Amino acid sequence: MIKRIYLIFFIISLIFWSCQKKPVQLPVIDIAGLSEIQNHSSIWIFLETKGGETRAKLNKNNKILNTHWIFNIDRRLTMNQVIPILIKMQENRNKDSMHKKEGMMNYFSYADSANNRISLTPFPQTSFLMDQKAVSEFKKITEEPCMVILEIWGDQVKINNEVLALDDIISTLANENLCDPGEKVKILLTYDDKTLYKDYLTTKTFLNVNEISCAIGEYVYTVK
Repeated sequence: MIKRIYLIFFIISLIFWSCQKKPVQLPVIDIAGLSEIQNHSSIWIFLETKGGETRAKLNKNNKILNTHWIFNIDRRLTMNQVIPILIKMQENRNKDSMHKKEGMMNYFSYADSANNRISLTPFPQTSFLMDQKAVSEFKKITEEPCMVILEIWGDQVKINNEVLALDDIISTLANENLCDPGEKVKILLTYDDKTLYKDYLTTKTFLNVNEISCAIGEYVYTVK
């Protein structure tokens, strides 16, 4: 069961944003995730509409450096709107500070429809490969042993240009035969910059609960 203190804080925070007509709509994912964490603070990234355009708006007023951070992000945002904020917050987390505490981690929150609760997915240190220099880094990662490129494709994924449902990932990876006995397949996650955050987090959550390891880099390409 989720800690009562976090549930109360979540409801209060949601009401706070709603009062300002800026609600955060979390992704709804039918996967059971982490439901218990102590010593945390929340970071909110909500969708703001201005001049007919949407953008991501950050509120980090509740952020405390020596705690775990929970990112509550609106599911309607696209990754090109969210990633710059995630990069900035990771840099903030990694700065040397007298208040910094070792072992503190980042998490994404979502509405866990499998258990009717708020659950969490770990958000480990991630390098978003986006510019021209990232191409060489992308190629370097693909040459690592046991590496499989998995592309987010809406609410599905692609492996070797084959579109799959999330539930088909495990059997497909088992048939790749890229690894020596005792080794495990590792995923290089790729997606276009207009990918919806809700689809991104659904894929990340599935990979995490099934203990499928991912490379630290994620290749983000632009569709022209």
